[in-house]
Amino acid sequence: MTDRAIYPADLATACTKKAGQKYQPSNGTEGWCFIEAWCVDCARDAAHRADPALGDGCAILATTMALRVDDEDYPIEWQFGPDGQPRCTAFTAEGMPERCHHTDDLFGGGS
Repeated sequence: MTDRAIYPADLATACTKKAGQKYQPSNGTEGWCFIEAWCVDCARDAAHRADPALGDGCAILATTMALRVDDEDYPIEWQFGPDGQPRCTAFTAEGMPERCHHTDDLFGGGS
């Protein structure tokens, strides 16, 4: 698994008391760090990244951009972990792409 930590160790340690609380980036730069760490390889938004015409993308990501963290409808999936690092508890890793059936298997000898 990729290291998804976005905070330096001292800040994460200070945020351990927030474990389980909703997380919202404090600014756009922190938001992009979070998205880069969690959203860019999450299966929940993969179709939208491939072609925005295919769907609306991840509802969690969209909702966090539209609401304040203290709004009752703000997603609970974005929260501080026990290590003080922000995380998305709904993260789903994208699977490996299907192998081309027209290409010989490097180790098995055929399609």
